Amino acid sequence: MRPRKEKAQKLIDKCGVLYWKWQELLEKTEDDVEAERQGNKRMGRPPIPLKTLRERAETAYQQELAELREFEIQLGIEETPEVEIIENGERLRQKGPGRPGISEIGRKFRHLRRKLKHLEDAMSAVDETASPVYDGLGRPAMSSRERIGYYQRDIEQIKKDIDAELSKMSSAERTKILLDNARIDRRDLNMKLKKEPENNEAIQALIEKLDSEISSLEQQLEEEGQASKPFVQAPLITQVVRSPREYSPAVSELIRKLESQLIVTNPPAELTLESLEKYKAEVALANEFNGAIVSQIEALKSV
Repeated sequence: MRPRKEKAQKLIDKCGVLYWKWQELLEKTEDDVEAERQGNKRMGRPPIPLKTLRERAETAYQQELAELREFEIQLGIEETPEVEIIENGERLRQKGPGRPGISEIGRKFRHLRRKLKHLEDAMSAVDETASPVYDGLGRPAMSSRERIGYYQRDIEQIKKDIDAELSKMSSAERTKILLDNARIDRRDLNMKLKKEPENNEAIQALIEKLDSEISSLEQQLEEEGQASKPFVQAPLITQVVRSPREYSPAVSELIRKLESQLIVTNPPAELTLESLEKYKAEVALANEFNGAIVSQIEALKSV
């Protein structure tokens, strides 16, 4: 659950929003206001003049600001600079009111859970002998088995839609969506466990299965997060410190040949967990080999 906002923060937010409402009215012209009015019918009350709207907006902002200042004095805290209030209002204006709306994939998962609940209810109400009696009003009622088939077809279509949406996402996004919905399913089962203690064993088995699935998805998400981090190439021994000392032609030629044997590894073009582990192993082998070559070169230089 999100923490509740303090009263001071609520006042700051409201001040910021009212300020920008006032500014929007200051930027409008009479033509803009007229264009926003639907039609030119002279019905009901006469439209409020733009000047009056501006005055009301300014008064509302000033009154809210005065209430904020009074509250800050009561708390004995420093005044919030008006610049901060305005900037905060701008952020709220861009964000929009309330929480962010549910995503399309989230809406489909919620629809799927609702349909599964309907299917469960329909299956528990199956009566092979009974059939609905048509009374002539509206559509004939479906039998229990017809209703089950109807929900099953709906569920299959929703699952196809979900799979299509998931296929468009990256691996990390897909894992995060599946993890969030597995947690929601576990929460629902825990609530069901309290309401239906007689089904304790079956529900507990489902919860344990979800616990295992959630742990696996959490580990997968962590691994994918590690793979998506900026790649830092491991240190590789490929260079020899040059010395100002002069060597004989034979020694210089031998050093040159040894230096040409140094291994240089290139980072993988496509970064995955497998390619990263393979690259680390290649770097380790290259460093071991290059270390031996560098030791030989240093030994030649010390002669």
